[in-house]
Amino acid sequence: MNISYILFFLGIFFFALTSFGLLRMPDAYCRLHAASLGDTLGFGLIVLGLLFLAPSLANAVKLLMVLGVIWIINPATSHYVGKVALLRGNWVVLTQPGSKEK
Repeated sequence: MNISYILFFLGIFFFALTSFGLLRMPDAYCRLHAASLGDTLGFGLIVLGLLFLAPSLANAVKLLMVLGVIWIINPATSHYVGKVALLRGNWVVLTQPGSKEK
């Protein structure tokens, strides 16, 4: 099996794990953290898989530039959304994950 296909499936796995984290996490900040990390890692693995399939050096450089932009913009955007949520009054949930009280 080609290494690029393995990297594609790992990227898709992290995207799916991100979706599970969005459903399972208790508050907006944990969900934002799960989405930011999972999307960044999943996208990185998919682009790494595409690098193995790139027909020329020019295409590989373009893929690396896109990867760099995503690795800068995704965490910065997540930080900004979290800061706006905090300023708007969305506070952290302080209960334990298994408890019944809210």
